[in-house]
Amino acid sequence: MKQKSKFPPRNAKRVFRVADLPKDRNPAQFEIINANSESRVVILDKRRRQILELLAIGPVFCASPVRISDIVFVLKREIGLEVETEFYPGDRATGAGDFGVYFLRSRVRRLDGGEAAA
Repeated sequence: MKQKSKFPPRNAKRVFRVADLPKDRNPAQFEIINANSESRVVILDKRRRQILELLAIGPVFCASPVRISDIVFVLKREIGLEVETEFYPGDRATGAGDFGVYFLRSRVRRLDGGEAAA
């Protein structure tokens, strides 16, 4: 976790509702390759698949009514997904606190004939 510049990247995605997530929740096979070049193959479905695919699209704001943080934690702990959290200062004038943005650091590839994630 590290503090970055004053503003998050323009492509950082905010998730306000479930409809903002990728639609497919069916099981899909992914290869996860971490910085140490170790790879593993996992099958994910439901919300775990949706969050992995969301992270593969680009940075994602941590705070969400959809509880993205819970799933990111599970993906990090259970399958070793490398996700970095970068923090940005909130708007002190309005009292808004600092906030985080998730960045997928693992390389992710769909293995079962679907679209490659990242």
